[in-house]
Amino acid sequence: MSETPEFIDTYSDDLLYLMDLRNSHLTHPGKIVTEFLFQASMSRLFCVFMIGGIEAMLENWKVKDTKNILEPYFSKGSNEDRITALTNNFKTNGIDVDEKILKQYLAIKYVRNTIVHSGWNENQKDFIIEQGFPTDTRKLTDEHLQIMYAVNNEMMKYIASIQLKDYIKLGDYQKLPDYERYFTKKQLAGFLWQNLEKIDYLIYEKKEITQNMIKEAVYDWNLFKDINLTNHIDFEKLDSSIAFLQKLVDEKIYSEVPIGYFDFEKISSTEIGNSDLLEELSKILKLNTTEIPQFIDSFGIGKKCYEKMKNITATSLLKKLSKSELSIPAYNLDNELKLAEKVFKLGRLYYDYAEKR
Repeated sequence: MSETPEFIDTYSDDLLYLMDLRNSHLTHPGKIVTEFLFQASMSRLFCVFMIGGIEAMLENWKVKDTKNILEPYFSKGSNEDRITALTNNFKTNGIDVDEKILKQYLAIKYVRNTIVHSGWNENQKDFIIEQGFPTDTRKLTDEHLQIMYAVNNEMMKYIASIQLKDYIKLGDYQKLPDYERYFTKKQLAGFLWQNLEKIDYLIYEKKEITQNMIKEAVYDWNLFKDINLTNHIDFEKLDSSIAFLQKLVDEKIYSEVPIGYFDFEKISSTEIGNSDLLEELSKILKLNTTEIPQFIDSFGIGKKCYEKMKNITATSLLKKLSKSELSIPAYNLDNELKLAEKVFKLGRLYYDYAEKR
């Protein structure tokens, strides 16, 4: 069971599903989008969930804040004065924050309050405009959504840095993907996977495998593998990564802080040789310094496995096909099954570790 506090968990899930909805809506081959209406709606929804998530995180981190860095946020005074004091507190404690991000956060909070309470506070409008947001929520655009997304990511990093110091890699703004409005390889991989799911279910339902099912399934699996796995996952490292993460999960050796706040891909090989960084990560991850490079490698591959193979379909289907009396000459279903099992297992271990299961 996850130890993540309820509302940090739920707001995070809400934002993830909202981004999935954006993806599906913008790329669906049969969907026509009225751009300005859709972007304004997405911005309003993101705004509400984002502020809820950051507020929950601030409340949770306040307990861990031994230096009282977050204290100004909860003190009395005007909102603008509290944000200025919070910014100064971050900087005084060696956390390099961008003051504009915190001011934009406050403006987004004002917009969120407006949406929730269905009315504008006239005294806040000038500040909202100064931070680049409109005072009519129908005029929110994708540009505003991008700002909200970046501010949300940076605010989470600032708060987490109370424990993680400068190793959180502050200052790297992230953007939401700008989806193409036509059919892409990534979408093709999704449709191939759905087809594999349908074949697997039909076999389960009818208790029957036909030669055509095998041909279609093998074709779909091979194409899916080429698009989604081969160029993204180092198959040679699957066994060692499984063994390493399995040990951590079995022995419940979990990170002291939510692992999602790390972006290990941004830690260079040079930085891994930094003894101070290794010592800090060793304390947080509860590992020996010699195990840190292996952890970063295994965790990164596991994350890709989790993202690329979303459920047990391939393993389930290939197992059924490999036991069938029908076969395809010169095609080794057993080898494909072993590969699918390893990718799925490593993805699950990544998930189990991240969720502290």
